[in-house]
Amino acid sequence: MKEFQMKTSCIKKRSPKKNYATRLQNFILFALSLSFLVSGCMNETKPGRNAMLKGMYKLYNIQVQDSSGKWQDEWASKGTGYIIYDGVGHMAVHITPKGYEEFKTLSENESIDPGKLKARIDSMPADELKASLEEFVSNYVYAGNYSISDSADIVTHYRLTHTIPSAWNTTVQRRFIFKDDTLELYNDVDRRRLKWIKQN
Repeated sequence: MKEFQMKTSCIKKRSPKKNYATRLQNFILFALSLSFLVSGCMNETKPGRNAMLKGMYKLYNIQVQDSSGKWQDEWASKGTGYIIYDGVGHMAVHITPKGYEEFKTLSENESIDPGKLKARIDSMPADELKASLEEFVSNYVYAGNYSISDSADIVTHYRLTHTIPSAWNTTVQRRFIFKDDTLELYNDVDRRRLKWIKQN
């Protein structure tokens, strides 16, 4: 009888430890499940950089930062422009200054026909020819490929073509920030900022 009582007493003494171990195991399983759930939600609510960048944007303004740190409007700030990222590594950008679309020096047919183009240029007075050159040079276009950094908000443009011949097959990097529907691209070398509004 005494031996039975001793065994029962030992069982009763071990039970709290078993209950504690069970509770600890359940808590660990709950914590792990919760962490996976939170991680899954974060992945759903925070899309990848490439998915965020994909789309077409219209130019809002172009600004340059002066020595005092103040942002000032500059070339083509009031103009028209679009930039496109297709989501699979291709991009294109086109920027023109204000009033570019109203410049009627050449028709489309004249600009692509070498004979008509030469005849039109030869007939232009010097001041009109100079104005045309200045206007056409202000037309800024390039197309190419792009990649996005895995660890920072940096997009690299691999420019395949360009309206500036010396910029063909060159590479540039742009830091980017999203503010609601606005994409801000920063050229930190020239301290230049371009703001773009996403188009639906």
